Amino acid sequence: MSPFLSEESSDKRQSPIDMTEKAFREAGHRLIDDIADFLSSIGNLPVTTAPNPRSLQLKLPDALPVTGTDPSLLVKETWQLLVNNSLLNGHPRFWGYITSSPAPIGILGDLLASAVNSNCGAFVLSPMATEIEKQIIQWLGELIGYPVGGGIMVSGGNMANFVGFLETGTTTFTGNMAGIYFS
Repeated sequence: MSPFLSEESSDKRQSPIDMTEKAFREAGHRLIDDIADFLSSIGNLPVTTAPNPRSLQLKLPDALPVTGTDPSLLVKETWQLLVNNSLLNGHPRFWGYITSSPAPIGILGDLLASAVNSNCGAFVLSPMATEIEKQIIQWLGELIGYPVGGGIMVSGGNMANFVGFLETGTTTFTGNMAGIYFS
């Protein structure tokens, strides 16, 4: 199988990840402004434009670009594609599913987490993120009246059940246990 890019093309290809500090600031500030405008006016937009897969595919390039795109333009165009072609679950007239509306502090938290890019697989890889997670688990437990304890955060119910299942195979139980409960 031949490579997607010819040797000549790959030699000319610039790293699209490289951004100057100035370009990063400009694209980031504009995106934050666009997000703030979006959140404040989401009720004026349709809940969805009900696009079909083919109409969305036609909005995307057919081939992998050989050269990079100006980062500000790329972020702007991607933002417009998403806002104009998504189901807006944060819309005041959206009543489906159980997905919550985006919270501005959560958006900033995602930005912060992405910037640091912690690998929370082990304490040594992300010591502060690990301690923050432990503290939040403690606070959530206190909030709902659980005794002091520990735990881990997982991505959702399926992963919680899987972790519980794995734990039952590695834990030695003593005494009389009426049952094992999973959520």
